[in-house]
Parts: sequence; structure tokens; C-alpha cells
Amino acid sequence: MPSPDPELQHALEMFSRFFDLIHQPLAIIDGEGRYVYYNQESADLDGYSVEQALGHPMLEVYPRMKASQSTMLHSLNAGVEYIGHYQVYYNARGQAVDYQHTTAPLYASNGEMVGVIEIGRDMSSVRRLQEQVVELNQLLYSNRAESSHDIVTENPAMLALIDKAKRLAVNDVPVVIVGETGTGKELFARLIHRCSKRASKPFIALNCGALPPALIESTLFGTVKGAFTGAENSQGYLELADGGTLFLDELNAMPVEMQSKLLRFLQDNRFWKLGGNQEIHSSVRIVAAMNESPTQLIKQNRLRADLFYRLGVGILALPPLAARPEDILLLSRYFIDKYRDDVEHDIQGISEKACHLLLQHAWPGNVRMLENTIVRSMIMQERDGPLQNIAYDEEYPELFSAADPESAPSPGVAAPLASDGSLAARVTQFEQQLIIEALNHTNGNVAEAAKKLAISRTTLHYKIKKYAIRLGVLTR
Repeated sequence: MPSPDPELQHALEMFSRFFDLIHQPLAIIDGEGRYVYYNQESADLDGYSVEQALGHPMLEVYPRMKASQSTMLHSLNAGVEYIGHYQVYYNARGQAVDYQHTTAPLYASNGEMVGVIEIGRDMSSVRRLQEQVVELNQLLYSNRAESSHDIVTENPAMLALIDKAKRLAVNDVPVVIVGETGTGKELFARLIHRCSKRASKPFIALNCGALPPALIESTLFGTVKGAFTGAENSQGYLELADGGTLFLDELNAMPVEMQSKLLRFLQDNRFWKLGGNQEIHSSVRIVAAMNESPTQLIKQNRLRADLFYRLGVGILALPPLAARPEDILLLSRYFIDKYRDDVEHDIQGISEKACHLLLQHAWPGNVRMLENTIVRSMIMQERDGPLQNIAYDEEYPELFSAADPESAPSPGVAAPLASDGSLAARVTQFEQQLIIEALNHTNGNVAEAAKKLAISRTTLHYKIKKYAIRLGVLTR
């Protein structure tokens, strides 16, 4: 076979072994459209052997393919890139393949295009899993009584949000829940469903960030056989949730073009299946959640303003765990009770040292991180009794901002800790002193002080207000 461009050949000699180790379908064609690299993963996906492809033009390897259907040839001819492109095709064995890939032209040092590289991922298993989830949802949520999911809190702001959620629930309006990852957005969505007139109907959750964008539409609206290659008749979540509640988690991950289709559904509760020829009506209450600021998402053109205004009849803004210090030990004891039967030793309560450690951390992963930490600590404990040590995930030490109290540095300019009083009072005083010290060292700059304390600005503002710290009169 003719040799590829010398620079392309040199690059292949350098990187082909690395490409072999990636274990993802990867192929390279030269300037004439011939395969100069084609790994085993590509061969397994396409139903060919490596030998059948290498050195041969793409259109000879795929005789039923038209040049206009190939992203690699289009990239070669037009110099365009495809990032996260999704397509469905039939391989040599006649099997439908769901394929997501990135394709880019390759240029020599003189600027001349010498070939195209493509790396992909077989999404067929993801589609099969998605179809199985839809089927399971149909079985599980049809006329299913919703079980109770309690929100564990003593925080006044959270208790007020629970009351607000219950008021919104009985009025059957769409709701937007905003909060950091791990703050309990799905728990609030389930609470709204449980307290609504729809409680006896399905509650179905769709994580928009967990599916490739190309699969969100078919999952949401369903498909009609023949809508695209490999499509079968299937119900979407809007149809399955008829009469009940559909929780759209991470709505900010939904592509903007999909948001417009969701908006159309919200206007009249009607939608079309993919490939369908008739409208379907579904009475569904939408509860949407976001882990980023809606205002910023709209400014960044990642969230349609009209969709947000349509959904945001009711808005719940959940505080991070760091803004709910009274809940840290409460939740910790709750998780100990919850998982007590799953660990080897009988663990009752929390030692004073462990309490101090728990209260001094920022918990950027919020309640979910706290739960995982408590479970890990219970597993690592070697004897019965109260929880003695907190076993943080050693692979991610940067997530934790406080050291063991026995080795913690002196706050320096702050006043010494009181020698009496409850543990909670002493911890509160210690936290207040650390905040004042950080603000003093940054001349009252809240953003810089938050960085020093490894907490968010929102959390620091909350604590400044909580402790009535006056920024203009800080003293050393």
C-alpha cells in the first residue's frame, strides 16, 4: 500500500502503542481516505478484522456507506471537527451500533491536512440499559405507593424550606430546586410528590447529567419503531409519569435544544414521540433541580430564560451543609443508626474527638460526603463502642480543610478557647475566632477569607451574619 505522509507515519510510529493501550475504538485515515491505523476495538465494534481495514479506503471497507454519511471523510474534505457526535449504524454483522465519537483533522507542520483521527465509544450497552430502566420504571411505578423519605434537620432555614415545599406541593405548580451536589434535592422532590394530590401516582427521576445528550430525548419522549436505526416502540418518562411527578435532576446538563422541546410540553402538556405521527397528552408535574446558579446559567446561555420562568413558579434554594452546622452531628448519628447492622462492630454514639473532627470540616460534598465518611469510619473501626476516628478518603485530601484538633495550629491573634461550657459552645467560639482571624488577615475581603477557610463565599457570608461580625470594626 502507498505510504502515508512522512510526518503522519512518524506520528504513528510514536503513538501507535499508546493507541493500542487506550482500549477504545480508534481509527486514523490518511489524506487519501485509507486506514493507516485501526485498532482491535474498532474491529470488534464493526465486525471486521484489523487486516480487512488497514491499507484499504474506507468506502471499500464499508461498501454500503456513502461518502456523505462518513464523518471521517467529511472531516477530511471540509476540515470540520465533530465533538461528542452521536450516530447509529449497522456493522458488518448486521447489528445496530450506537456510537458516540470525536473526529478531528490532522495537519502537518506546513499546514497541509494529512489525515483524520477518530476516537469513539460504543453506546449500545447504554441504550440497552436505558431501555431496561424505562421498562423497570413502568413495572415499579405503576400505581406504586411512595415510601417515606425523611429530611433529617434541626436547621431553621431547612425547616422553613420543608414548610414551603409542602405549601407548594398542594398547589400543583412546577418547582425548581437549586443546591450544591449532595444537599438533598431529590429528597425535597420526593417530599413535594408525597404531599401532593399526585402521591398515589408515579414518581420518576431522570438525571439529565447521567445520559448522553442524544439519549435524553428518546428517554423523555419515547420512540416509535423506525424513528431511527434500531429504534423500537417505547414509552418515555413523560408518558410513564402520567398523573404523577417527573423529577429532572441536573437540568443544567440538558442541551438547550432539548430545553425548547420541554418548554413546548409545559405549555400544553402535549408531546410527540420520536418518529410518532400523533400528539400524546400527559398530566405530569415537573420538579427540576440544578446544582448551579440559574442566573449564571442564563447568562452563559446554558439555560433558557423562558424555561426557567415557566418552571420557577416555586423555587427552593437549599443551603450547603456547612451553613447547617447543627445538622452535622444529627445526621452523623442518623447514619450510624441507619448502617449499624451492616458493619462488623456495634457502634453506639460518637466520641468527643470524632465530634470535633466532624464539626471542623467544610464538607464540600455536603450530606452525601458526610454519609460516605460515616460509613467508611464505621467500617474501619476495630472495636465496639462510640465512633472514635473519622476515616476520610485518603485519595482526596484536598477536599478536607481542617486537621486533627490535637495538631491544629493556634489561632494566634484570636482569644483563647473557654475552658468550660458545652462542646457545641466551644466549637462555635473556635469557629467564630477562625473567621475573624481570616477576615483580619485579608483586610475584610470576604472572597479571600473564604479561600483561606476553604469554604464558599455564600457559606462565609452566612456565618458572618450568624455571628453578627461587623466587617468595618474588625480588630486584631
